[in-house]
Amino acid sequence: MRTEGVVGESPGEGLHDVFAAQARARPRRTALITRNTRVSYGELDARAEELADGLAAAGVGRGHVVPILLSRSVDLVATLLAVLKLGAAYALLDPDWPPTRLDAVVEQLRPPLVVGGPGAAEGLSAPLWTPAVGGTGGRTTDGGTDGDGEERPARRPVVAVRGRDACCVFFTSGTTGRPKGVITPHRATARLFGPDTFARFDRDTVVPLAAALPWDAFSLELWAALYNGGTGVLIDEPFLTAEALRTMVTDHGVNTVWLTSSLFNLMVDEDLTALSGLSQVIIGGERLSVRHVGRFLDRFPDTALINGYGPVESTVFTTTHRITAADCARPDGIPLGRPVPGTSVLILRDGSPRAAGEPGEICVAGDGLALGYLGEPALTAEKFISVDIGGERVRLYRTGDLGTRDENGTVEFRGRIDRQVKIRGNRVEPAEVERQIEHLVPYVADCRVVPRWNEPAGAFELVAFCVPGTAGNGPPDVPAVLALHLPAYQRPAHIAFVDSFPLTDRGKLDDRALLASVPGPRAEDHHVPAGGHQGPAEDRRGPVGDPLVRLVAEAFAEVLGRAAVPAHTSFFDLGGSSLQAARVCTRVRGRTGRPVPLSSLYEHASAERLGSWLRSARGTDGTDGTDGTARGTDGTARGADVVPQPSDGIPLTAMELVFLTRHLTAPQDRSGYCLMVWHLDGPLDQDRLEGAVAAVHERHQVLRTAFRADPRPHAEVTDICAPPLELLDARPTTDEAVAALRQLFDEPLEPQDADLWRAALVPVTETRGRLFGLLVHHIAFDGRSESVLARDLSDAYAGREPRPAPPTLAERARLTTAATALTDRAGRAERAREELLDVPPIRWPERPGPGETGVGHLDVSVPADLTAGLDTTGTALGASRFVVLLSAWADILAEVCGQRDFAVGVPVAERTVPELEETVGCLIGMMPVRLRGDAVDGGESGVRETGAVVHRAFTRSDVPFTDLTQSAGTASGRPPVFQCLFALQDNPPPRLDLPGVTAAHLRQPYAALPVELHLEVWPDENGALDVVLSFRRAAVTETTALNLLKGYHDRLALIAAGAAT
Repeated sequence: MRTEGVVGESPGEGLHDVFAAQARARPRRTALITRNTRVSYGELDARAEELADGLAAAGVGRGHVVPILLSRSVDLVATLLAVLKLGAAYALLDPDWPPTRLDAVVEQLRPPLVVGGPGAAEGLSAPLWTPAVGGTGGRTTDGGTDGDGEERPARRPVVAVRGRDACCVFFTSGTTGRPKGVITPHRATARLFGPDTFARFDRDTVVPLAAALPWDAFSLELWAALYNGGTGVLIDEPFLTAEALRTMVTDHGVNTVWLTSSLFNLMVDEDLTALSGLSQVIIGGERLSVRHVGRFLDRFPDTALINGYGPVESTVFTTTHRITAADCARPDGIPLGRPVPGTSVLILRDGSPRAAGEPGEICVAGDGLALGYLGEPALTAEKFISVDIGGERVRLYRTGDLGTRDENGTVEFRGRIDRQVKIRGNRVEPAEVERQIEHLVPYVADCRVVPRWNEPAGAFELVAFCVPGTAGNGPPDVPAVLALHLPAYQRPAHIAFVDSFPLTDRGKLDDRALLASVPGPRAEDHHVPAGGHQGPAEDRRGPVGDPLVRLVAEAFAEVLGRAAVPAHTSFFDLGGSSLQAARVCTRVRGRTGRPVPLSSLYEHASAERLGSWLRSARGTDGTDGTDGTARGTDGTARGADVVPQPSDGIPLTAMELVFLTRHLTAPQDRSGYCLMVWHLDGPLDQDRLEGAVAAVHERHQVLRTAFRADPRPHAEVTDICAPPLELLDARPTTDEAVAALRQLFDEPLEPQDADLWRAALVPVTETRGRLFGLLVHHIAFDGRSESVLARDLSDAYAGREPRPAPPTLAERARLTTAATALTDRAGRAERAREELLDVPPIRWPERPGPGETGVGHLDVSVPADLTAGLDTTGTALGASRFVVLLSAWADILAEVCGQRDFAVGVPVAERTVPELEETVGCLIGMMPVRLRGDAVDGGESGVRETGAVVHRAFTRSDVPFTDLTQSAGTASGRPPVFQCLFALQDNPPPRLDLPGVTAAHLRQPYAALPVELHLEVWPDENGALDVVLSFRRAAVTETTALNLLKGYHDRLALIAAGAAT
């Protein structure tokens, strides 16, 4: 049997060898970031060499397995590299594991030493070796030095390591109650990061190092960064929070992230915008929630969302699948996908392969397989078998998962053969937990642990059913006992005492009946064990008086599904998990406007203590530091979500300031006028339509807001009346009716007086219908606003129940400010200015003749089948449709203009929180993208480089455009930084749904342009693309525009043809 991409077996194939080669080739490139410190490849390799010398002097050598008990840090990474350099393997252990579990693991490893901080190995069977701070080597617990003094150990000999040699040991649950060590070789991890793998891993990859250290997912993160010269960002929190991820993306350019399904679900539910700016999101570890996946894809259709499946015995991943929206509609759920490089998957039943669609056990072969289980040859022989496949003897791992494979080789999950389950990404054998409870709690005579799905949490949890014995007078505090011995993910969320276990009609234990006998996850007391033991008592001291403490306690109760919680009891003693803790932090932040790091909740775990911390950690969010509620000047509470309009108005956004400046300096300019036109057919009630215009005017404050320059630029909400519905005389044709609307709407709008929009009707004789036209100033409007305005007009006309009110202008200002409050805007602005320094203006190949004025428009259609080919190419290259389209535009622009360095402007949405999705307003930014070098070469390399350039630009997309243009200089009269706009207009279409009336939207060309050239791509409902090129005739000739548009279409056709072949 063949496998793809087999890793070689020559010496020097160790993971550390590949890292060292990167360090030699690019010693100054950043390898790790921790807080505000950057560690280069050269520095990290030098530190690893120092530690390797010390470890060698302490007796570590080939064949040893060295346990490492360090927290997530630079020295942790350097230490594991040092261990590998000695030909040994490492085992990362969690310092927070109970001592009994740590002792059991170290006993299995029988290492020469344990690497850890001072006191870490107390009571363990091996001596402690501590890395020296800021020096070489380290120190053992007997007081001797190993490379820690002035005399550096002699340079050790280089150890040749092969791909099949042991690299690391991962500990998982075992059915015997004893942790099970899985030994994996170097090649098992290396196979994931070669060419043509499931995701993009290269020098531009920046990934958080956030997974639990003992888990193979930490290897995914670490080597995703270091194997190909990328960068890893170490986190300080127990796990990756939404706020930490958002900061990492903006401050450090994180573009790739691994999340367990539970953590992904949490972020989607609580803070979806935290996932902005990522190019790749890899999820898995548990079953995927179609609802959460669908919501993510709706919001981020261009981000690669990858499902990763695989047991640790196949090292990180066995199969992967890039998820599409269509996968959410599959009756059998989201597929597991196809094998990763160096891996084969077989579906077997009774040792024979199954045909497509037939279920069987998922079995894995290839370079990813573990060498076996530490010290358990019998279990290794049972799980790693050799079978004859097509006359070839193949070593397989039996996963215990049931699955099928379709005609295309895609694997789908069908359930578990045994009882194993994933809890918060950790594999748990319920049998192990049962044995532990029976051993640790003598009161329990028999125990059954059953997993159940907790829908509110979006994750599995354990429920323990215990039959009491005769010993003792009553049930002990079981959760307290288990907390001393079991890691958090193995502790049941609910413990119930029962007289006996129910059986099915076949005499087997009935898990369903057991679960039905206790309250479900949604019940208020679902953390309180039934039939006996009670959890922490409810607070019996009456209502909480402190407003901040009460706010935190309410958040605790909501997340835990309780009516109330005691203010003085730890959130974790109440049964809260780390994922639920993250939900609490998000909710408290949303209500106080003050970020709450997860570490703060861990440090101040009760509502009482966290409330006190919030009071002492006063911010600049408008609260008075006493109760978390914003207050007016008279001291009356406004509520945390209400921000008053300041006496001197609301500051303008960057783009509002751009449009106001343009209006004041060029009042005759019409490039900021947004025209919408619909053809209406059927009996129209004009009074109801005019009433709908008035209702929308009242609903959206921005439509009655004055944008003023003095004494400083600001916005003020006014009580100006809604615009009247102006009725024009009938026109013979649609074109003449449009011309009449344009003539009427040419009368200037005045943003300083809140004169921002107009409405009019024109009968059309030839169609016996009417044209309904709206004109809105861009200072209060954008592409997304079109569909919002049309929907709200439709609802008001039809008399439908109003939707929830959109944010006021002041609330919008708070929301947009809070979304970027913690980012290093000044630093990112400076980096953006450096990127755009000396960008040359575009030189059009020929000059227009004298007297050319106005705007020209050309268009071409890209058929649906060609569009599908573009998407196929993008998927194959890990690029979005936007990147593929922009790459082709950069290619033809470079050829026609004869230059290989220029910038284009890309409008980006700034609806950074869900509350802003359904509001009218100018909620966009302008992002300059500098295209040069490989990005303008076309082909696959052009797409890849354009993708990298776009991703870097998006990490700075919220830097105000005005900050970037302050020092920009261009030729006289030309727009600064860029002279061309490029836009993929994928907003929902503006549909009017007026009862009894058929409405058709007629998109109108621009009457004026703010730049010299504007290319827009409009997807239609049938899968085709409409490409519209608008150009200023005074700057660009029609011949140049035609050459650009024809060449663009040709390049798109070539890209699609490449996908077809």
